[in-house]
Amino acid sequence: GMSSRLFQEVREKRGLCYSVYAFHWGFSDTGIFGVHAATGQSDIAELVPVIIEELQKAGENILQEELDRARAQYRAGLIMSAESPASRASQIARQLLLFGRPIAKEELMERLSALTVDRLTDLSSRLFSTKPTLTAVGPVGTLAPYEAILDSLPGTPTTARKLAV
Repeated sequence: GMSSRLFQEVREKRGLCYSVYAFHWGFSDTGIFGVHAATGQSDIAELVPVIIEELQKAGENILQEELDRARAQYRAGLIMSAESPASRASQIARQLLLFGRPIAKEELMERLSALTVDRLTDLSSRLFSTKPTLTAVGPVGTLAPYEAILDSLPGTPTTARKLAV
């Protein structure tokens, strides 16, 4: 959201994109964590390393107040989504696909309350231990080569600074 570290650093502080957000699509046997950003050709070379740096920092230093804020945002979204029949139907369908049954709001809240900074830090390290996929659409001539982006990811001796053009 607009209060996230990623949004604040990339869009508000540096003005490198029109929009930026992280997302997760979970399935019963796999999933995807991604970042979407819309930017101009002149900013793409700087944008990717900054996103990588922010993801690294977020995974290494998750603050309790950030977790609390995310919980509150999720709870509010859950309450608001219950007001729309289409949203409720979509949510139940997704739960049936993932879990084989609808999940009661109370159970969702219990799961949300069970999240800890340590569990999120562990998840972050597992997410960044796999080779990512990068997709760029449009004039991307100043984007660093994929191999250089891979070299800058966590678990390698280099940092996002290697991508500076």
